[in-house]
Order: sequence, then C-alpha cells, then structure tokens
Amino acid sequence: MSLKVSATVILYNPEDEIFDNILSYAKDVDNLIVVDNSTTHNDNLIKRLEEFNNLIYINNNANLGIATALNIGCDKAIEKESDWILTMDQDSRFINFKHYKECLLHLEDKDNTALLCANTNWSEEKGIPNNPSFENKEQFTAITSANFLNLKLFEQIGRFEDKLFIDLVDYDYCLRVQVKNFKILYFKDALVQHSLGAVFKRKNLITRKIRTKVEHNPQRVYYFARNYLYTAKMYGKRFPKEIGMLKTINILFVHEVTKIILYEDDKFKKLYAKLLGLYHFVINQYGKQDI
Repeated sequence: MSLKVSATVILYNPEDEIFDNILSYAKDVDNLIVVDNSTTHNDNLIKRLEEFNNLIYINNNANLGIATALNIGCDKAIEKESDWILTMDQDSRFINFKHYKECLLHLEDKDNTALLCANTNWSEEKGIPNNPSFENKEQFTAITSANFLNLKLFEQIGRFEDKLFIDLVDYDYCLRVQVKNFKILYFKDALVQHSLGAVFKRKNLITRKIRTKVEHNPQRVYYFARNYLYTAKMYGKRFPKEIGMLKTINILFVHEVTKIILYEDDKFKKLYAKLLGLYHFVINQYGKQDI
C-alpha cells in the first residue's frame, strides 16, 4: 500500500542558503508545506521555493512559535489526506532522504508507531554507508527536525502544545507518545546534517582552562527553564528517571547555573532569564515572552 507523505518546514528570518537544505527532501514528498514565522521575510528565498510544484506556502506574518507552526503544518497535511508528515528545521539538511523514506515505506508496525527519527548527529567526517540499512531501535524522545510523524495518531496523542511557544515542544510531544504507549523508532543510517546551536570556546572563570560549549541566548534560557519545569510537572511522576522534578531542578539551577557563571557571556541576563522562567512557571504564565 502506498503512503502519502507531506513535509513541513518552519521558517524564521531565513537566509538564502537554507534553500539547499529544503532541496534535500522537497522533491520527494507529495506536499511541501512551508510555514513562515518570519518577522523579516526573505522574498528571494520564497521566489525560489515557488519553483516547486508541490509547494504550499503559509505566511503567519508574525512569529507564532514553533508549536503553533507545527500544528498549522500538520493540519494542512491532514487536509491534503497525508498519512505521515516530515517535520523539519530550516537549518537541517538530509544526506540520504530517499533511504529514510524507504525506511518508512518498509516499516511493519505503522499503526503503533508515532514517530520515526533520523541520525541528526551525523557529520561529514563520519562518512556515508555504502549499503544503508533499515535497522532501527526504540527511542524515548527525539528532536523536532527530521521526524516522520504519524498523522493517524496525531489527534490521539495530542497536538503540539502552543503555550510552550518554542523549546521542549518536541520533548513534550514525545512524552505524550510514551504515555499513550506508542513507539518512537530511530534509524541510524538516515543521515541529517543539523545545527544544534552556537558553539563557542570559553575560558573557565576560575581554572582559566578553555572548553568548547554550546550556548543559548537569554531568550532561549528563559524558555528552557520554564518549559523544562512544565514537562517535569506534567510527566515527572510517570517518568522520574527522565524528567523527575528534583532531577530537573538540579539540572536547571545547579549544573546550568554553574556553567553560566564559570563559562558564558551575558551572565546576569541569563541568570535573570532563568529566574523569570521559574517565576512564570510558578504563576502559570506561558506563551511568548520577550526578555
């Protein structure tokens, strides 16, 4: 039985270069659903995307957040009678998308599988396998980018949580997949080049040793703090080892605070953002928040 597969990519103030990322999968799906959250639109990029005869372009005229944009993409794919949807970040590029699609087509237990996820840790020095396999294993969570999402289970699992806006939106969805006892399957030979964030070389404030660190700006620090606490509250008792409240507080306010103090720039802004995230969690304030 053939499957109808759409893809959605969420744009946010993109550069021209991301066209090649989208090109790595755009021609091999039934519908390319581009949801534009940009505050500054790239007209040149949109003009190039219009070359795809399967394009559906949705302009939100504002940043509505990743969760809302994903829901818009999924709704449109369901309207187009798609069975599965590929969810992509604008900074992600497939190395072998046709193989990943074959993994989906050869999947045996489609009815109980909510998500397929790819190898987003791939880098050029690791090389490309000559004979990529369909080998997979169950995984607890996955990031948003390069997922095949089963649209027949979408409403049953529950939509992406709009009030989280960005960050932990994917984690929250995966936790609900686990609550419903569906599967998340990881395919190691489906290769994706993915940017995880800004990487810096930082000097330890005390030891003066230099280490390479992935850092986030104060805005993202806020969302991580608030939304991690939300997921711990919602799922911590069910999954204490993964997202228990005590573990979450230890990570957010011991390990991460220590890392900010010892290594990172904008220390006071980031510490303020983290405390504001805690405060908004306590008073149940969600949605978009400018720092």
